[in-house]
Amino acid sequence: MLTDPSRCFTGKKDCIWAEQARRAKRVRGPSRIAQVERTLNGLVATLTTPDSANEARAPSQVPDPAQLTSPNRAQQANSELWSQPAFPGSWLPFPSSLAEQKAQSEQDVDGSHIFIEKLRLIHSFDDTTDLSRPPAFMHQTPQEPPIDDDLFKDLIATKQADSLLAEYRIMFGSSPYVPIPATASTHELATTKPMLLLAILTAASWREHHRQMALDKLYRTELANRAIIRPRRTVSLVQSIVVYLSWYHFVFSHKTQQTFSLLQLAIGIAIDLTLHQRSRRPFVDFPGRPPQPQLSAGEQRERQRTFLGCYHLSSALSSGLSKPNLLKYTEYMAECWKRLRDDMEYPSDKMIGPLISLRRIDDQIHDAFYTDDALDLSFGDSRIFMNMRFIESQLDDWRSDNTSNKLQRVLDFAYAYAEMQLHSIALRPPSSSGAQHDGSSAQLRSLWSALEAGKRFFDMLLAFPATEYHLLTFSDWMQLPYVVITVARLCMPNENHDAVNWDVKAAQERVRLDLYLESLCYRMQGLSTFDAVKQPHPDFWMVMKMIMELTRKWYCRKINGEKVPPPPVQTNNSSTPETAQSANPGSASTPVSHSAPSMDSATSFPDSSFSAMEIGMAGAGDSSVQDPFAFMRDVNFDMDQFLDMGIWGSGSYEAMGFGGGHMQF
Repeated sequence: MLTDPSRCFTGKKDCIWAEQARRAKRVRGPSRIAQVERTLNGLVATLTTPDSANEARAPSQVPDPAQLTSPNRAQQANSELWSQPAFPGSWLPFPSSLAEQKAQSEQDVDGSHIFIEKLRLIHSFDDTTDLSRPPAFMHQTPQEPPIDDDLFKDLIATKQADSLLAEYRIMFGSSPYVPIPATASTHELATTKPMLLLAILTAASWREHHRQMALDKLYRTELANRAIIRPRRTVSLVQSIVVYLSWYHFVFSHKTQQTFSLLQLAIGIAIDLTLHQRSRRPFVDFPGRPPQPQLSAGEQRERQRTFLGCYHLSSALSSGLSKPNLLKYTEYMAECWKRLRDDMEYPSDKMIGPLISLRRIDDQIHDAFYTDDALDLSFGDSRIFMNMRFIESQLDDWRSDNTSNKLQRVLDFAYAYAEMQLHSIALRPPSSSGAQHDGSSAQLRSLWSALEAGKRFFDMLLAFPATEYHLLTFSDWMQLPYVVITVARLCMPNENHDAVNWDVKAAQERVRLDLYLESLCYRMQGLSTFDAVKQPHPDFWMVMKMIMELTRKWYCRKINGEKVPPPPVQTNNSSTPETAQSANPGSASTPVSHSAPSMDSATSFPDSSFSAMEIGMAGAGDSSVQDPFAFMRDVNFDMDQFLDMGIWGSGSYEAMGFGGGHMQF
């Protein structure tokens, strides 16, 4: 065999190439996966010692498919499967592949058995569970445990809960998402829906401040136990949060407020209960799991109302708190309110559709004008102009479709706020470019529309009888500070108004904001139950009266440039509804000039604790304590910055010292 081709050519011989020897294949040991599998098989095989019952059981034979009829074949095959030997203490069938791996040492048997038993006990929730049988898929509605509280039981036993339930049936018209049937009694609700009944009693106890605060503490405690510690996810639990947040202003406290957190808790439970989708089809279909029972028409409508209530609160409260709305509008929501409108189980179902549609428009306003990118755009920008015209056409269509409704004033109230919020974009500075394509006239029209919408808002608010102010929901009252500061900005001169020739004097004459605020102060003073001796804890009406009075003084200083004389001083005992009405008979709904007590006397509280509202007042007779509202009385104080911070969130409370008696700005 030659390896050199030249030698082959010289010798005239054929070249034969030598074959290279193959490399010896290395013997590979068992893989780690195979070793782990054998180890696990060995551990499992140590537990295969059958008990006496399993030893006596004869091995079953696989039935002949020809002998089984088609209707009974699956059932008999399933029974044959569970007749096979199983692991000790478990219903899982013993695989035949492990039959040859039973031989293990006594030491390994004891150690692995203890280890596996500990793993099995981790998932044991009840000692009475029979693990020798396969699990049964049961579709049962979880029952809520009763509320074990003396105050709750006393209200039911003394029939006071019946009157509070009747009060709620009147209140729920402003938030028609959780109706109570006329035939439902408090005893029935206490058994089937205790958390919903507790939320109803809390909201309806607005006349009894002490009892309302006690029920509020009980509700928050029970909610923590049933939603986090020992979860009981039910539709009625979501309904209770919807009712609680709808009238949250009665128990609002900057120290304990969790408005956004409670809202997201309700949304999370609603999604866990699949309220956001048409069917309750599970994501994973387990073998042998029977289909879920069909819901009745009444149960479906109840779920749809609850889900729409979550969306309404999410949109309104997120807007008021300047937070993103995490629950977006979907086509399924439109299907829900259309079905509720067609079925008309309750008369209030007719109002759900217009409210949801208006909330959708409000979400579009925020997405179009209040994102990080859109906030820096001037009014003359083409994107602002185009989006405004598009949303304005939607508001006009909504208005034409909702002109006659039994609860029209609630819809008009929400419409006026949405329209003012849209046209208040005109308060932004005009475009700096020379080409404004009739931008000045369009901005003037929007400024006038915003002013008219704010005027309608105040007119409707004062058209409400003072005795019906408790019907307005938390989301309605959250709109008031925004309306006040928007109208104030429209009536005060600035450079942007001069650039578009906006007449602030005409705006001041058109909307007498000072008189509106004075009338609201008088009404809220009459509704408040605060009394220095009898009831020293200021309620919601007293706190709102203080804020409106301070805002009125600030506004008058801004437009007049001089200090406004305070109203006549009244004693603390005259701040109760009875004394206010006796001093001014027949004028509960008619504002009288300077009828409200001055802030110097109204804010002199003997106790620094505010209980519910916690706005931190100093002692009445202690002159050494700093006045917490002194900074607001300064002529140069910018009230619009204070209201822009949001009186409902915790930002102003923490940043400005609310609750501590030493407010800083």
